[in-house]
Amino acid sequence: MQQFPSAHEVDSLPCPPPGEGWLYAWAWQDRAAGRVRARGFPRRGDAIAEDEATGASAIVLTAELRQALNIRQGKGSQILTRPNPDGTVEVGGRVILEETRSL
Repeated sequence: MQQFPSAHEVDSLPCPPPGEGWLYAWAWQDRAAGRVRARGFPRRGDAIAEDEATGASAIVLTAELRQALNIRQGKGSQILTRPNPDGTVEVGGRVILEETRSL
């Protein structure tokens, strides 16, 4: 995981960014409200350049920050998380499906 200074910097990352290994790039959009902008990059050399919704990374980030988060990830995913007193984290969310049409 790598925190960036602004959501704009996360949005400006090339796809995929240079480097090796998994990168979960994130920045606060509104810390008090728990709003985060994130993008996940496998960077493993296959056809998946960016992971649209990464629940596992959202859980880790929530556990580290110890607060409920509303994460906008990828192009159309919203991941909602909430830490529990026993150390577990609840995760859910929504994804906007964009259809690809042949011309």
